[in-house]
Amino acid sequence: MPSRKSDAREAARDSGRPLPYRVARWGKFWSLEPLFADLRSYLVAKGGPRPKLDDLVLAVPAHGDRRRIVEVLGRADDVAAVLRALLCATGVRQGFTDAVREEAAAVGPRAMRVDRDRRDLTALPTFTIDPETARDFDDAVSVAREGSGFRAHVHIADVSYFVDVDGEIEREARRRTSSVYLPLFAEPMLPAALSSGLCSLVPGQPRKCVTVEFVFDAQGRRTGVQYYRSLIRSDHRLTYGVVDAVIGADGLAGATPAPGVHETTVAADPVLRRQLLLAAELAGLLRRRRLARGALALGSFEPDYMFDDSGALSGAVARPETPSHALVEEFMLAANEAVAEFLLRKRARVLYRVHEPPEPASVRGLLDQLEELGVPTPAFPSGEALPAAALQEAYGRLTRFIAETSARERRGQLAWPALVLRSLKQARYAPVNLGHFGLASPAYLHFTSPIRRYPDLVVHRALLYHLGEGGSELGDAELAAAAEECSARERDFDRLELTGDDVALCFLLDEHLRREGWDRVFPGEITGLLGGGLFVRFGGVYEGFLSSRRLGGERFEVSEHETALVGEATGTRYRLGDPIDVKVERVDRLSGKVDLAPPQPITSRPAAGSERRPGRRGAGSQPPRRRAPGKGVRRRRR
Repeated sequence: MPSRKSDAREAARDSGRPLPYRVARWGKFWSLEPLFADLRSYLVAKGGPRPKLDDLVLAVPAHGDRRRIVEVLGRADDVAAVLRALLCATGVRQGFTDAVREEAAAVGPRAMRVDRDRRDLTALPTFTIDPETARDFDDAVSVAREGSGFRAHVHIADVSYFVDVDGEIEREARRRTSSVYLPLFAEPMLPAALSSGLCSLVPGQPRKCVTVEFVFDAQGRRTGVQYYRSLIRSDHRLTYGVVDAVIGADGLAGATPAPGVHETTVAADPVLRRQLLLAAELAGLLRRRRLARGALALGSFEPDYMFDDSGALSGAVARPETPSHALVEEFMLAANEAVAEFLLRKRARVLYRVHEPPEPASVRGLLDQLEELGVPTPAFPSGEALPAAALQEAYGRLTRFIAETSARERRGQLAWPALVLRSLKQARYAPVNLGHFGLASPAYLHFTSPIRRYPDLVVHRALLYHLGEGGSELGDAELAAAAEECSARERDFDRLELTGDDVALCFLLDEHLRREGWDRVFPGEITGLLGGGLFVRFGGVYEGFLSSRRLGGERFEVSEHETALVGEATGTRYRLGDPIDVKVERVDRLSGKVDLAPPQPITSRPAAGSERRPGRRGAGSQPPRRRAPGKGVRRRRR
């Protein structure tokens, strides 16, 4: 049976949808080399724009084995043009129809409408926390001391107020299912008039929201919760760096404020400062309670990009998991769980975010791999029918064991958490509640990002319906179809965004090496392996492949539990998580692939049974990123 991916390729080819190519020469003819798709090369047909060597173009079927160019995207040495070609190759919907834009403009007056039942919270001190380069702001927070405990508000943009169930914007959002983010640009789920305008919680402007209001005791236990439509006015647009400087140390040294946010503003505002410290205190309590019930403590790898004054890509660093990130995460998790519990009690028709427990065979495989790597593990329940509570507790302890061992032995910071992730099932959307294993949550859903995720919009409507504040529910068939489509599209967009990262990072790496020299030696960590070689994360954000042919001239085989490459003649072992030094041999910017080599040719052959340590110890400690099994580390999505 053909795969879904091959079906998509055939459909794109047969439909005549323009696909991206790189212009090359074939003798005296112009040829088109495919980009990001397993397609053949074609000759250029007459009738389109005149091509130039190394142009990136869109082309459609013409006659025979020829394709007609319909648009020139740019040059092959322009990262923006390559990323645009990637969007075209994967069929991501770009731009909006006139009907969608006209409807978005027509709903504008609703922002000024006075809603009698909407609570006015514009006097409540409120702030947002986002990356410096954030493109939309769909959540805000308010926190105050209440006795010995806390009163907290999570405000989420009331997107459903502006998106009619039977309207053009709704139909387009359902087709897209989510926004797509690439390093230089995004394709939003909603038109800019909503995503960056009416629904974005920018400071100083009244915005309509759906608010979850909590009361927590001094131990972080939730003792009360309310849900309602509100009107807020955000006082501050904060960045992670500014918040970290406030809650991590008494001052703002080293933090980079967002445009319009100044160090003196934060330092001189006692209400804001007090709110941030209270929010951090509450987030810490919530996190400790969550981990105590068995939630997994696994990080994720994401690159943070830097841009110059002209907006061009200038650098990348591994995104740190700092106190400010944890603060936002805990508040959003609390809101998602509270809404899920409420809608579960109401037996609402809604999309849950489910994460089922791992299969017994996957658990056994993980333990075998960690044993082969010499990583200590806590006691695990055994048998084919694993008790859910005991398994949850054991996995939670395991993630802490791994973190402690990798810190102590200075290896495995990336690869070992990735093994845990691969043993788990993938989170998905479902019309029934199955719990969330990774979060140790009996009920969970996505409520906090309706600007960029369609399931959140479905949840908002269901919540408002059961509150008697408008809203609606999907029918059973519609709900099942939406769950399947949103889950499938999420996986597609994951692959797309990862490829976009690979391309952007290759452009940056190539530029760095041209400037600094190709002889630079990078410290790295072995994050994946195949029979033909090793995947290595190096330089903090880059990943490349080190062929086994460069490892001393002997044959290598994969160990029994697939955690090491073992030399047949010498017994040399290259293990997942081991530090290793590498040099870059080749960068393919268009495919996003990097070929690596050892710093010095490996020619010596130790005696059989010995173990060669592959390079330096003490590699970087960035969390995992999602890749195909056996190919590096994985990004986590909850």
